[in-house]
Amino acid sequence: MNRRILIVTVLVALVVLLNDWLSDQREEAAREQAAAVRHVPDYFLRGFVATTMDDRGRPEQRLAADEMLRYADDGSMELSQPRLTLYGDGDTPWQIDAARGHLNRDGTRMQLSGGVRVTRDEPGERLELTTDDMLLLPKQRYAETDAPLTLTHPRGRVDAVGLRAYMKDERLVLLAQVRGDYAPLP
Repeated sequence: MNRRILIVTVLVALVVLLNDWLSDQREEAAREQAAAVRHVPDYFLRGFVATTMDDRGRPEQRLAADEMLRYADDGSMELSQPRLTLYGDGDTPWQIDAARGHLNRDGTRMQLSGGVRVTRDEPGERLELTTDDMLLLPKQRYAETDAPLTLTHPRGRVDAVGLRAYMKDERLVLLAQVRGDYAPLP
C-alpha cells in the first residue's frame, strides 16, 4: 500500500510539473506574439489639412499632405507630399515641402526626405533652400541636415554640406564646403 501511495504521489507531482511547464510555454508564446506586433497602418487620410493655433487663436502651423498613414504600434505617421507652413509673430511664414515625411507620435520630430524645399517669401527677398533630407523640430522652429544643399536668393546662390536652421531667429548656419556666388546690390 505504501508503494502504491508513493507511485500515485510521484505521478501527481509529474502531472503538476508538466502542467506548469506547459503553462510557461503558452505564456512565453503569447509574450513573443505580443512583442511581434506588426508595423501596419491602423488608419489613413487622403488630402488632409491640419492647422494648429497659438494661445491667441492665430495660426501657428499648418500641415497638409496628399496622404497620411498612422501606425498603431508606435503612433507615428508617414506622409506623402507633406507641406508644412510655420507661422511667426507677424513674420513671413516658412514653407517646407518634401516628397515624404515621417512624424513621431507627439508631432515634435519630422524627418523629411526626397526633394526637400524650404522657402520664405519676404518682399523682394525670396529665399529657397533645397536638399535631399532634413530633420525638422516644428515647435522649436529648428531644422538640420548633413546632406548637400543649395540656397538661392535674389543676390546669389550658396552651395554647402550641412545646415542648422534657427528659423525663429532667422539664422542659418552652413556647416561645410560652403561656396557661393553673390551679386552686388544695384
